[in-house]
Parts: sequence; structure tokens; C-alpha cells
Amino acid sequence: MKGKSIKKQLFLISLLTFVISIWGGWSLFDHLAYPTKVKIAQFPLAIGQEIKSDYGDVLIVPGSGCNPGRGTEERLNLASALYQIKKRKLILSEGTCFPHERKRFVHRMIHEWKIDSSDIIWDTLSMSTVDNFTNSLLIADSLGLSEAIICTSPFHQLRCWVVCCKIWNGGFKVAKMSPEMYEMEKEEVYVLKRGKTIRQEYLKIAHHLLFLW
Repeated sequence: MKGKSIKKQLFLISLLTFVISIWGGWSLFDHLAYPTKVKIAQFPLAIGQEIKSDYGDVLIVPGSGCNPGRGTEERLNLASALYQIKKRKLILSEGTCFPHERKRFVHRMIHEWKIDSSDIIWDTLSMSTVDNFTNSLLIADSLGLSEAIICTSPFHQLRCWVVCCKIWNGGFKVAKMSPEMYEMEKEEVYVLKRGKTIRQEYLKIAHHLLFLW
């Protein structure tokens, strides 16, 4: 599905997500427990798929946290699992880290996630998801890489797909993350703000669909 047809469908999705975000909020699910509401709200965002072992030549781990946290860790759990099956270049798009944080985290990537240092590329400029894929495309093009596998958290998958539909030149797929890879649920601060995070995702998706396209 290409051209006008996909743009039309994406525009309709944008209107739907905008209405859900602004008008619906949590009020539609007030009678449900908080964890249940989170699962329901996140379900449409988690669009990852199983990746064949021979697909892709670059893994992209998007992010923008100053000190890589649980979100980055669970994304690297996914990237590492795919990397162990087939070695690929890995772009960690975590642009706002300080140099000493990058050095420490690269050490963890090598020893904990078992990724060869020669395959790690750190995008040091990204401040947003759009930046993540704009800069990753520049890096990939310079290295002759074209098939990307996006390794991100379930709530972030649909937005990455939307952005890549506009920005990425080659083929790409969003990888499915299995529950045993989750890290954000291990810290209360992430769990408590998950509702706000998901609402923001819907708003950002609507914004990308309305203005990025």
C-alpha cells in the first residue's frame, strides 16, 4: 500500500488517535484497574513483528535520555537477541548523553549485551524520534546499509513506524519485544507514569501524521 492510499489511511488514523487522546483519556476506562487500562491503551501501539533470521543489515535502538535508563536497556535486550542470531551494525540513537556516560554504557553493551565494539555506532546528535531516524538514515547511507530493524519498547513502536514511513529510504521492520525483555516495569517511576507516557504517544503520533506527512 503506497502513495495516496497509505497517506489517506494514515490521515484517518491521525484523526482517530487525536480524538482518543483529547476526548477519551482514561475516562473511558475509569472502572478498570490501572494496569488493565495501561494494557488496553498500549495494545494498538505495539505493532512489532517476528523478524526472520536473515533479514536486515542494521539494528536501530532509538532514544534520547541523558543517562540511558530502563527504556534503553529493554530495547537493547531486543537488539541483542537479534544480534546474536545474525551480527549486524547497531545504531544507538541516544544523543543527549555525556561522553563519560557513553563510554560506560558502551562497555555494558559489549559485556552485558554481547555486541562487538566494531558494530556499535552511537548517534550523538538526536533529541527526538524524528532525529533518531533522520540521523540513522544518514549513518546507514554512508555505510551502504538499507534494511533496518527497529528495536524499541512496545508503546513506542507505532510512532517509530509512522516516522520511518516518511523518512527511511530502504526496507524496515519493527521487531516484536517479548515480555521477558521488559525492563521499564521493574521500576515504579516508569510504571506510575506509563499512563501519561501512552497519552503523549498518541498525541505525538497524531502530530507526526498531520504535519510530518
